[in-house]
Amino acid sequence: MHVRVRVGRELYALPVSNVLEVAELGDLTTVPAADHSVLGVRNLNGRVLPVVDLASVFGIARDGAAPRLVVAEHDGSLAGFVVDEVTDVAELGSDREHVEVDFLTHAVLEDGQLIGVVDFERVFARLTRVAA
Repeated sequence: MHVRVRVGRELYALPVSNVLEVAELGDLTTVPAADHSVLGVRNLNGRVLPVVDLASVFGIARDGAAPRLVVAEHDGSLAGFVVDEVTDVAELGSDREHVEVDFLTHAVLEDGQLIGVVDFERVFARLTRVAA
């Protein structure tokens, strides 16, 4: 199962096993000298989370501010990822396409649309590098 999201005009799938919740973006506190992809931090249910713009990580242009936050976990680390829209939660088709793109494990072609499957191991590794 995957949580399907739209980032800019592109579609992505996030493994449901990594996704803890979906929330409104809410108020952010900026972090001085943070990487450009880190929009700030947010207190969500008593946890302070770094909030990362997936469009910036993926190098995607976006029209305006994105309203949704997907809270995800990998190996005990938590972060909020800004997306434009959560479209659904569903199984992905079996037509895997090989991609040589950072932060994706592969892509799936469904109904004529390519959906990139996010590799949270690589995304969280990048967050660790930019925080150091």
